[in-house]
Amino acid sequence: MVRVTDGLVLPQDQVSLYYTTDPYLGNLPVFVFHGPSTTSNSTLNSSRIQVHIFTAAGFQSYPRITISPNSPFYQSVSHLPRDRQGDEICRGLAFGLLKYFKELPEVVRTGLIFQSANSRGKRPGSAPTLFCEQHAADVAGSMVKVENIGEVIQDIEAALRPQNINHLDIDLVLPPGSIVPLREEEIEEQNEDEEIPDPTLKQYGAYAPLVKLFGEVAFLPTSKLRRAPSRPTSLNRSRSFMKDQKLSLRREMGEMVDTEERYVIKMHELVNHMADDFRAKAKSREFGSFSPSEQDLEKLFPRCLDRILQINSAFLADIRKVMDETEEDAMRDLETPIVSSTGSRYGGTGRLRDPTGALAFAKVLLEWFPQFSDCYQEYIRASQEFPQIITSFMKQPSSFRERVQQTGEQRLRSAVIEPVQRLPRYSLFIDNIVNYLPVMHPALQPMLKARDIITSICSLDPPATDKPQVVNRLRNLIDSWPKSLHPQGRLITAVDFVELPAPFHVGPSATASAREGMFLLFADYIIVLRKARECNLSARGLVAEVDKPSAATMIASVTAAAGGHKKMYELTFCGWHALGDTRFTMSDDGRSVAMVSLHELKDPETGRERTSPAATVRNFILQSAYDGKALKFTEEITKARVEGRFAEAERETDKWCLRSIKLQAAEVTLHTAVFEEGIDTLIEGRKEPASIRIVIDHAKGTKGAPVGHYGVDIVANVTVMGGGLKYRLEVDGLNDRVFVDEVVIEHLLPTFTKRGMFIVFFTSQNDDPILTNCM
Repeated sequence: MVRVTDGLVLPQDQVSLYYTTDPYLGNLPVFVFHGPSTTSNSTLNSSRIQVHIFTAAGFQSYPRITISPNSPFYQSVSHLPRDRQGDEICRGLAFGLLKYFKELPEVVRTGLIFQSANSRGKRPGSAPTLFCEQHAADVAGSMVKVENIGEVIQDIEAALRPQNINHLDIDLVLPPGSIVPLREEEIEEQNEDEEIPDPTLKQYGAYAPLVKLFGEVAFLPTSKLRRAPSRPTSLNRSRSFMKDQKLSLRREMGEMVDTEERYVIKMHELVNHMADDFRAKAKSREFGSFSPSEQDLEKLFPRCLDRILQINSAFLADIRKVMDETEEDAMRDLETPIVSSTGSRYGGTGRLRDPTGALAFAKVLLEWFPQFSDCYQEYIRASQEFPQIITSFMKQPSSFRERVQQTGEQRLRSAVIEPVQRLPRYSLFIDNIVNYLPVMHPALQPMLKARDIITSICSLDPPATDKPQVVNRLRNLIDSWPKSLHPQGRLITAVDFVELPAPFHVGPSATASAREGMFLLFADYIIVLRKARECNLSARGLVAEVDKPSAATMIASVTAAAGGHKKMYELTFCGWHALGDTRFTMSDDGRSVAMVSLHELKDPETGRERTSPAATVRNFILQSAYDGKALKFTEEITKARVEGRFAEAERETDKWCLRSIKLQAAEVTLHTAVFEEGIDTLIEGRKEPASIRIVIDHAKGTKGAPVGHYGVDIVANVTVMGGGLKYRLEVDGLNDRVFVDEVVIEHLLPTFTKRGMFIVFFTSQNDDPILTNCM
């Protein structure tokens, strides 16, 4: 957990509050809490005071400062009006303000000077007195005492409520050519005491121990696979392949072939006898007959049924062929009591083989299952109406009813539902097969991928994201959606919220007057919507309407397009932020999130930044499914940012992966994109780098990134020394923060985290424009 704003300590009973406004800071309030210093090693002395200053430039606390004429900060006292120079409190205010001004980070000072000059219609150089001795004296001389100090402290504490970062996205950049994807036959046997037991790490060669530090491979959805890949159960974690396991494996594979053969026979009976007979009778039915027409029967026996029979017949032939071709090797292999998890070795070539046939069987599944998608999903959707269709047909006295009675109504109902019931059985067979495979068997991952394909088909997931269709459906649900806005990423999630007005008090009274709205999270944009007073549409309902529009929504859209009644929208488009320019932090209670954007909200009409004083820092209470789950929301934001930086084509290659690890000591989860990139590398679809970038062996041509450019806040250059025994770690951050350490591999990640978090904390404390919008 990175705490980007620290908790405030304002001793109300020890300080007095003084207030004024500053014309150089947009006439915003300036608060100074002043009182005698009471630190443990000090005595009550008028020259030692405590000062806590809150302005648009930030909050700073000085528990103990000494007002000495020899201090350079005392120069502000001589610029006070003569009648105020003898006032101890006014002297302390002027002294503390000048110290505060002089210690402002350069980036904050420059930004405020530029903002002040622009607001006054002058160039930046036209405000020479800003933050100087005279400026501090002018502000101190105009201050008045505030009596309602308790209310002010409550407002400041609410505005500066501690904010945390629990998820960070990182780029881990390896030298060009360092990732060498392995072919299946190159995966060698591994012993129990092998240093790198995970075969996914072997492709990184000498950098495998380094990559291993960043955790296990994590999942990002693609158009081909929208849910996280399945993982093997814990029923068989051994590396040995025993004889009884091989026998059970072949038995399960054979059982799948046998059931597929019986299924194809049933489908042949349904298509070529039952369906064709009913179709022929419908074609020759007499005029005025109550029997269903050909069009009616198309609803009960859709044409995709013929395609299912065709595909499954060819699929059966292929899996039967695999079983026949591997039968002899499988029987011979059973004579070997124990072999490695990756198979047996035969011949003098040393090439790895799988005599059980499981790998070849899995490859057939991966080849055919994607072809099941269209026809089976069409049939599943049609099958939802089968019971009502058959019931309606049976109510009419007709020859069709008599034929059904001869065939058997229950038999007909069972026959037409057979394809729907067949799909989940493939998953059961795969689960049984996987239970008998050793943990390192080459067929394990292909089997799990095949299972995921079946799961995706059963859940009616589309084979690819139809982005224009998503945008069109959102446009039908949201008022004022810009015609020019077409997010390139997928719609990841929608989140209900209420926006808190400054100073961001959390409570029933604050949320009662807050504005309700909704986030739409894409891989490249975060879109902000406003809810109408009578809005009944939740974020979950919106996603459901986008996935599958209801009849009421479609009727309303068609009616409005045809010139009928004006459509009444429940949601209105407010604007959007580029996700790469936006930072989200969460409060300690896990309910609220703060959004800090480098740019103002994009205008829905023009797409340009608004010139109105829109806040760049906003605070939201998450609701509904995300109530109390700000941690989950910030994780999705972090992964979306990774997804938006890399094109799907690159993420599907063997030279890119995402790894995640939770650092328990720091309470932060790192989501690391691992890839190789050279200085001259240019990959289509790759966008600007992550704000935190780890560059390995820059001297070997690895592409780095300058701090402060392209949104990069931290660059860690790692150099391998001593053949991988030691590493030189140089962490560079904003404001010229640089740390250099030489560490062993066990200390590399903890050291990087410690240095990086210090830079993140320091930068967030001084550079974010948080305070300006709280006043």
